[in-house]
Amino acid sequence: MRAECRRGPNAAMVIGLLLAVAIAACARRTPPPALPTAVKHPELMFPAVPQALQRAPGVEHIEPGWRYLQNDDLRAASREFAAALKRNPGLYPAHAGEGYVALLRDDHDRALASFTAALSGAPDYLPALVGRGQALLATKRDSEALAAFEAALAIDASLTDVARRVDVLRFRNVQQTIEAARAAASAGRADDARAAYERALA
Repeated sequence: MRAECRRGPNAAMVIGLLLAVAIAACARRTPPPALPTAVKHPELMFPAVPQALQRAPGVEHIEPGWRYLQNDDLRAASREFAAALKRNPGLYPAHAGEGYVALLRDDHDRALASFTAALSGAPDYLPALVGRGQALLATKRDSEALAAFEAALAIDASLTDVARRVDVLRFRNVQQTIEAARAAASAGRADDARAAYERALA
């Protein structure tokens, strides 16, 4: 009887250890997927972490969040960026990441709010400027989108995709101005027509 009593606690201890190991294994983070060979969303700009923030709390979630985003796992991407902001609410690359997740979900209001939050922390942060321009363009706020893209180009003129968007928006703006001038001329508003044509020429 005594021998059985001695074995009893040992068996319970072994079972407890096995359960603890199993729980720890389940709780271990699944590594994020690798970036796909062909990036699925090349129009989006990676929310790079500036040198000054390299050791800031939460930065470890930016790269995994981006990998999930480029693999179209938006739920996991959102979870990573939210975890970064929970640790560091002022981490503006994470706000930009959340903005891109919202943009892919067609939640343009939330995307704009996230990019605005990022820019409040760093007004010249390129990923947020470009993302804000894309969100504004999606909501047909062309003049505001043009301003955001032009601000991005002023910082980095090598952004060829942004430069193409700027050219298209400028051309579209000229077309709309000419149409407004023609409408003003047809309505007999000569001064308005002249002013519109001058804006188009400029």
